[in-house]
Amino acid sequence: KMKYAFILPLIFPMFSYGADVCHNITTSEQVFLCSKNKREKADKYLNEQYLLLLSKINSVYVNDDLLKQEFFNKTKMAQRAWLKFRDANCEIYSFQIDSKTQAYQTSLNECITKMSESRGRELSEISNSI
Repeated sequence: KMKYAFILPLIFPMFSYGADVCHNITTSEQVFLCSKNKREKADKYLNEQYLLLLSKINSVYVNDDLLKQEFFNKTKMAQRAWLKFRDANCEIYSFQIDSKTQAYQTSLNECITKMSESRGRELSEISNSI
């Protein structure tokens, strides 16, 4: 048992370091992994805000199915259009970088992160206003 108590403190820092890929960046691979991690977090935040908005619409318009359905449809249509815009916009943002490189994907990730975080805040504002 004592042997394991000694090994665990040596192993734990490896796990905690892996959790924050944006810490102590020294290579382009780490820049890419950090951008990927930030994009995933921003996508998760955006999805959470979108689902919260749909839930709010559902609760506020619980007694008016017609208005509720119209609000749902407009929200879903707007979100789909926004996603298409974001993706097309970020391709323009990254256009001058060779699309076969990791730098291109890193640039896309950074753009998508920034736009998704902003859109998430927008959706939150909409949700708070109804």
